[in-house]
Amino acid sequence: MDAQPRDPAEEIKQLQRCVNDLISVLALPAMWSGGEPSRIVHTLLDALLRMLQLDLVYVRLKETEGQAPIEMVRFSQSQKHLAQPHEIGEALKHWLGTDPQEWPPRTRNTLGDRDISIVPLGLGLQGEMGVIVAGSERADFPQQTERLILSVAANQASIGLQEAWLRSEQKRVASELDRRVAQRTAELAAANKELRKEIANRKHTEEDLRSSEEKHRVIVETANDAVISMDEKGAILLANPATRRIFGYDPIEIVGKPMTMLMPEMMRKLHENGFKRYLDTGKRHLNWQGVELTAQRKDGQEFPVEVSFGELTSDGHKLFTGFIRNLFIEHARDDHGDHLLLARSQ
Repeated sequence: MDAQPRDPAEEIKQLQRCVNDLISVLALPAMWSGGEPSRIVHTLLDALLRMLQLDLVYVRLKETEGQAPIEMVRFSQSQKHLAQPHEIGEALKHWLGTDPQEWPPRTRNTLGDRDISIVPLGLGLQGEMGVIVAGSERADFPQQTERLILSVAANQASIGLQEAWLRSEQKRVASELDRRVAQRTAELAAANKELRKEIANRKHTEEDLRSSEEKHRVIVETANDAVISMDEKGAILLANPATRRIFGYDPIEIVGKPMTMLMPEMMRKLHENGFKRYLDTGKRHLNWQGVELTAQRKDGQEFPVEVSFGELTSDGHKLFTGFIRNLFIEHARDDHGDHLLLARSQ
């Protein structure tokens, strides 16, 4: 801008130019709307250099999360010495200091071979965003209208930069959220794949178990020997069909009944004491494989048997399964052949 007007007509023209410049400054946000901080600074420097006929205008933005520091400078075409932005920044630190609250409203210093008037303005309420510095060789710089335009421009730039940084932060958060979602999705996909594999393995295991149980059931049901299971209390849990032929009991009759009902009266107490002693100590006093004992049929008839017992622990409880062979029938087969065996079984 020119020096102080000499007459009212010139003063009116100067005020009109000031109003036009203010309108232009207020229109700057429309030019940088949605832009990055560097675009805002570039537009601001070009506009101020043109409006105020400055010799230099400099902007430094501080580093923020996700944004590197920015330094830019513009010189008028009349300036022969063109310093780099960081050189201007170092000179300004020397002139102004580092605390925006202590900056002088105006200072005049030597830049290169010329004296220049410097006007610093903070960007943000406390200069937390950075600084904008306008410089002119004119001794009367800045005039009142120039200072007004610089102040309005700094406010507009601060608002624009705040919005730009907010958008940048939103993009960063959205990008980080997308990354985490993608990572979590991949983790869930991997976990789901592993779960499907585990389910398939479990299904295969269950099928193998069912097949094994079915084979076991067939073996037990078709066995010639009586197969009887009992729990820790000595109660019968199951009995196979051969139990009917050997003991005369239908299997369903003896389920839930004590195992001792298949023994002669004189052996029952002995069995109970020995079984209790084993449960308490874990020590066996008889061989559980192929031991010969005396059993009792439903009709009270006593006969020799060969007994083999196995033990299984499930859910902390013991389960005992016995295989009982009728030695009386075996002896009859050896002595008199199949005909006597058939007669005895009837």
